Amino acid sequence: MNKIKPFLKMMLALGILGGIVGSIYYAQIHADIEMKKFQESSKSTDPEDTITIDNYELKEVDDTNALKWILTAKKAILEPATRLVDLKEIEVKYYSGPNISMRLQSPLGKANEATKVVTLTANEKAKVIGIGEENKSRLETKAMELRKKNEFVCTGGVNIDWPGVAKVTGNTAQGTISSSKMQNMLIKGNTHSILN
Repeated sequence: MNKIKPFLKMMLALGILGGIVGSIYYAQIHADIEMKKFQESSKSTDPEDTITIDNYELKEVDDTNALKWILTAKKAILEPATRLVDLKEIEVKYYSGPNISMRLQSPLGKANEATKVVTLTANEKAKVIGIGEENKSRLETKAMELRKKNEFVCTGGVNIDWPGVAKVTGNTAQGTISSSKMQNMLIKGNTHSILN
């Protein structure tokens, strides 16, 4: 009888342990099934579904509600969850009062609707082009990022032409687009200039 008691205790302990392990295993299988069901149902109502927009616009105004700049694109694909937009055939116009002071054109780009940061990108057919007021200056580059406070950074090679002033090339350029021109311009890397 004394030998049977330890054996029964051991069998009871193993039975309890087996029950716990079985419960955990069953719970894991059930959780996997529920997770698959949730993922399948969330795919059909995914909040990150993209929205395609023709003739897209994004703009910024100052404190007096005067237009600072407006971006238009022939086609845009918006990701609502992140508010990021893929753009095609883009034009950005900077304003000085009611007049356009600077016009940028790009085949491709991205915009963040929340931060209003815009990236313009060239493709194999066209570069990013900036044309100053009354065609007084022209900038060509492979990529241009438009940041807050009208700051910009150009990368991938930059060509700037101010008729009657100079032609300048370099690897990168940065500065600010003011109400009438690009200012505080800094051009770096393999810089070459011809004064007119």
